[in-house]
Amino acid sequence: MTNDTFINENQTKTLTKGDKVVMFDCIEADNPKNAGVIRTCKTDSYKDRSKQDVVFLEGFSGCFATKFLKKQ
Repeated sequence: MTNDTFINENQTKTLTKGDKVVMFDCIEADNPKNAGVIRTCKTDSYKDRSKQDVVFLEGFSGCFATKFLKKQ
């Protein structure tokens, strides 16, 4: 389970808590319930256990890869 300590120790500078983003170029972005929806980052971006740059988003379950997010 990911906690605040892990996020802080593995933080990246890609996105920060409060940033507004939109999903693009992924399966989730093609879903009508996500298409064009502006979401807010719940955490700063960080490297997860598989070393992928991710962030938690409000209204979305689990973390999401930052490479599929455009900052608004």
